[in-house]
Amino acid sequence: GVGGAAGEFGHMTIGQGAPVACAAGSRECWEAFASERAALARYAKLTRGAGRGRVSFEQLMDRALEGEPAARAALLETGRYLGVGVANLIKGLSPDAVILGGRIVRAWSLIEEKLKRAVDEHSFCRGLPSPRIIVSSLGEGPRLLGALSLVLARKFASALTT
Repeated sequence: GVGGAAGEFGHMTIGQGAPVACAAGSRECWEAFASERAALARYAKLTRGAGRGRVSFEQLMDRALEGEPAARAALLETGRYLGVGVANLIKGLSPDAVILGGRIVRAWSLIEEKLKRAVDEHSFCRGLPSPRIIVSSLGEGPRLLGALSLVLARKFASALTT
């Protein structure tokens, strides 16, 4: 895209009044509703006054997976908004499958049902089969592979033009 701005799906407008602002300062973006920062902000709001202090996203997932109600609620709501955004991507791209990656996949057993329900509620398939929604087994790998592919593409493209 112009100025390298294509693919900014995190800035799709999906609501109003997100728990945090996105990187561009909006409280309407998918990023503002479904990011790690959003999950942490939800958790902080739910535990205010409980003396829990500041936690990392890893600690939040640990607490949720151990059954802490506030941590579970924060991740489930984040999973729901992740599903709303995925539904929009499905409408626009019509993929065979959606593969989720990143740290959130560690909590897949907790958020899977909520995310898939949100996808179903916000998708319209016009009789088409719904794509499979699965988690990546690569962990943080996709980011690294994507970055490496950009470097290699530039390297080989310049070699072909000289």
